[in-house]
Amino acid sequence: MHLAAQRTFLVRPMLFVATLSLALVACTSSPSSSTQASTGSGGNTVTLSGLAFSPTSLTVAVGTTVTFKNDDSVDHTVTNGKDGKPDANAAFDKSLPTGQSVDITFDKAGTFNVTCKIHSSMNMTVTVQ
Repeated sequence: MHLAAQRTFLVRPMLFVATLSLALVACTSSPSSSTQASTGSGGNTVTLSGLAFSPTSLTVAVGTTVTFKNDDSVDHTVTNGKDGKPDANAAFDKSLPTGQSVDITFDKAGTFNVTCKIHSSMNMTVTVQ
């Protein structure tokens, strides 16, 4: 077989595999539920909007920094606690004005309840593994 024909014969299957791989990646979506998981320390974002945290639960690795972003039309807090009340020894309690963000790094394993002291119905959990 001629050298150019051999190259064409070998390149076509490789192009097919590459195209198929890209198509599979494009069809894969992130979790559509309100739970998000991450095993890296690159960080995650929790959005506050419509008087709710999104996602409502998050699983991260120890050392992960989570960004809480207020996309709501009102101020909030990001507080370690539940139903608008901080835990006795709250690990964090940050004010979060409209349009602002706050980063919280989770350095210890465990499950952390997160609430807004202004809007007690706003609750979520961060599980740190």
